[in-house]
Amino acid sequence: ALAALLGDILMRTVGMRGLALLNVLLAISALAVLLAVGLPHAISLYARAATQYEAMCLIGELRRIQAISRTTAMPLNMYQDRRGWERVPRLRFEDGGYVLNRPFGETLHIHHPLPLVRFEQMTLKNTRVVFHRNGELSEKWSHNMTILVYAEGYKEDALRVVIDCAARIRLQRGVKHEE
Repeated sequence: ALAALLGDILMRTVGMRGLALLNVLLAISALAVLLAVGLPHAISLYARAATQYEAMCLIGELRRIQAISRTTAMPLNMYQDRRGWERVPRLRFEDGGYVLNRPFGETLHIHHPLPLVRFEQMTLKNTRVVFHRNGELSEKWSHNMTILVYAEGYKEDALRVVIDCAARIRLQRGVKHEE
């Protein structure tokens, strides 16, 4: 309050009217320049962090499904009207996220990713992730499954979740350029 009073007295005596408005405009323009420089970097940092987080969450879900499949994939004779593959949990990708189904088909969890983050199956498109009793991908498929995790506009920073035929689930950085 004292500084405002002194500033007001100084402006009246010296005749420096309009200087306060000029100071405010300079401060706003300096702030706009800082935001213009810093905002793209902040969004890029968010995209990398969100992609990493979602890829690690997906790997955790896949490993959990794999572990459950090792205990439930054995066919049981007491279920005469149910086939053995219906007992294993399944994960499918839809609407930008993924859905985790319990054995016998009911939905357990629908995962919606963070804003801007997307999942894309690069191999075995539109197939559910189902593990066999030894932990490998279901016996119908004999090669790797690759899932791309990326943020919209930042596909060059994408991460790939790879499930290989030896039942290993791993994270690979970078995208192979397809040309």
